[in-house]
Amino acid sequence: MRDPIAGLSERLLRGGISPARVARYAAELDEHLEDLTAELAAAGLPLDQARAAARQRLGDPDLLAASMLAQPGLRSLPSRLPAFAWLALPLVAELAVVAGLAALVVAAARHGFVPPAAAIVDPLLLVAPLGIAWSIGRSALRRRAGAGWPLAGMLATLIAAAALELSIGADAVAVSLRSPTPDILAVYALLTIAPFLLLHRHLRAH
Repeated sequence: MRDPIAGLSERLLRGGISPARVARYAAELDEHLEDLTAELAAAGLPLDQARAAARQRLGDPDLLAASMLAQPGLRSLPSRLPAFAWLALPLVAELAVVAGLAALVVAAARHGFVPPAAAIVDPLLLVAPLGIAWSIGRSALRRRAGAGWPLAGMLATLIAAAALELSIGADAVAVSLRSPTPDILAVYALLTIAPFLLLHRHLRAH
């Protein structure tokens, strides 16, 4: 028999309730269900019947879910403001990475460490957008979010990363825009967007 609390958790996640809040609520329901089962078993009911009766006393999972989903204040930020959470914040994070690395290079240049700094910065510029995109995908999967906004955030972050160029000179650092390189974008998409879509489809199918 399918666990009604697991089904309830899935419905709450897809309804926009945060994973942390859903986990707490499911734990409370599990504990209450165990207490009811123990109480009924102590009263003389066989364990299987005690579990079934405890589930009935607990209430209809659909009604329990509806009571939470009817409270807008319980919905998570990505559910209430998807454009901000999935699109704006990742772009700000990518810009912050570039700005931080530029500041690092400037500080290193003042101490005569430009070549070593450049050797560190270039790989970080390539890896940082992957980390941001993976974070978007992981969060979206945990929250059972729709694919649209997270996908837009991942794509925007990767395009921004491929378009931003950090030029390191002997005595200056410049940030400029260039046309995104299709090869880099293709690799980024293969490493982040493709697995996200596959996992998202798998979760939606179950």
